[in-house]
Parts: sequence; C-alpha cells; structure tokens
Amino acid sequence: SNRGKRSDFKEKVITRYRERYEGFGPTLAAEKLSEEGFAVDHETLRRWLSSAGLWRSSSRKLRHQKYRERRKRFGELVQLDGSLHRWFGKDEPLCCLLDMVDDATGITGALMASHESTESTMRVLRIWVERYGIPLALYTDRHNIYLSRREPTLEEALAGEKPLTALGRACRKLGIRILTAYSPQAKGRVERKHGVYQDRFQKELALLGIQTIPGANKVLGNGFVANLNRRFAVPPADAHDAHRPVPKDLDLDQVFCFERTRTLQNDFTVRHENRWYQVTRQNRPLPK
Repeated sequence: SNRGKRSDFKEKVITRYRERYEGFGPTLAAEKLSEEGFAVDHETLRRWLSSAGLWRSSSRKLRHQKYRERRKRFGELVQLDGSLHRWFGKDEPLCCLLDMVDDATGITGALMASHESTESTMRVLRIWVERYGIPLALYTDRHNIYLSRREPTLEEALAGEKPLTALGRACRKLGIRILTAYSPQAKGRVERKHGVYQDRFQKELALLGIQTIPGANKVLGNGFVANLNRRFAVPPADAHDAHRPVPKDLDLDQVFCFERTRTLQNDFTVRHENRWYQVTRQNRPLPK
C-alpha cells in the first residue's frame, strides 16, 4: 500500500515497545509512542504487535445487560466508589483510588488514599465541590461510610430522622441526596472508570517511577485527570449545569468534619476520648 509504513520504521516502533511499553494495550502504547515521535495508528500497532507475538486480544463472554440512559445534566448524579488495587506494583501494598464519575458526561475526579475511609471520601467530595459546585445526588454502594446501620438515637426517633454517617451529615448540610446501589453492575460507569485508571494510571505511575500516595496525587492533580476528561468525557444531553454554587456564607470546614454529641458539665468542661476540654469565658453565651 502507498500508505503503508516503512519496514525500518516498523522495526523501530516494535523495538521501542519492547524496551519501554511492553504490556501496554495498543491504544495507550500508540499515544505514548506518538509523544516520542513514533506516530502510528493504534489499529496498525495492534496488527504489528499481534504479528510479533507481543499482544493478544482477550475474548470476553457477553452477558445480557439492560441499557440505562445517562442523566441529562452535568451534576445531576455523580457516582462515587473506591478501587482497592496494588497501584505501585504487584509486590507493593494495596491502596485505594477514590473515583467520582459524573453520570451525564463521564467527567471524573480522583484521589489516592491508603484505604477507603470517611476522611478520604470527604476529601475527594470536597475537591469535586470546590471545582464544580454541589451535585444533586451521589450514587454509591452500601458501605457503612455512606449508609448507617445503627439504631436511631432517641432524639432522631422523636424527630422522625434516619441515622446518618459522618458523610451523610455532610451531604445533608449541602443538600446532596445519597442513593445506594445493590450491585457493582448498577454503578457501571464508575466501575468501568476503575478499569481505565487501573490500566492507564498504573502504567503512568510505573513510567514516572512514582511509589508514594502523595506522588500519585500530584500526578492526578497535575494533568492526568484533566487529560482523561478531555479524551473520554462527552457533552451532556442538557447543557444546563445541575451543580449548585457553594453559598458564600458556608464554611466547608464546618461541613466536612466529624461531629460528636457530648454533655457540658457544670464546670463548663467536656469529655471526649478520655480527654477533658475547658470551655473558656470568651466563648459566646450558651443557650439555656
């Protein structure tokens, strides 16, 4: 073919793939090779690698699944989940990537942590709120970070309120509904995004020699997530943004926090986790 690549160029590409990108899929490898000056279409590279015995496509058994339409507006529903994985190599400890994916557009946001916890989940949600605004709803699994399994307190029972987790209270202050899924398949968009991160992000960390959680978060914040959004996000069906702006008088430090109920003693002290705290005279008058 007149459009075919020269044989010496093909040899250079395959040699470079063996040296630096072995194990990369053809699409990602083609992107990385193009950055080095070896511009080649991913399907062409797929054929070359298959002929050289360096790549074999995996066959997947198809299962019937019912299609669910995307939400119409950006911020109408954001899926949130953690991906526990050996991000720094097969011999390294498990870490958790907290991933948020907008249902309407596929726009993502992520944060690496040692494990999926209330604190790390609050952090990734706060990053999203500060960047885009307050979404209408979160779609999560039934982890006890999101769904409280304790019995309601007397005050909650009298008020007709359901018990909330710390994250649930933060979401109530912001007016965010938490919807819970009963299976991983129900959260298909965020589950598929886990696969994208486990492929592309893990390989990016290996190329850069990153072995720490702070280093991984620096990569995420310095263009990796933005590049994923440019490459894979789609326009929403309705251009109206469903996110609500953060009220100017709302202190997010008072939203994303842990709250505990304690009794104020007659000497104006409070006990918490076996420590005593003195309420000083300078504090504003307490209600009677």
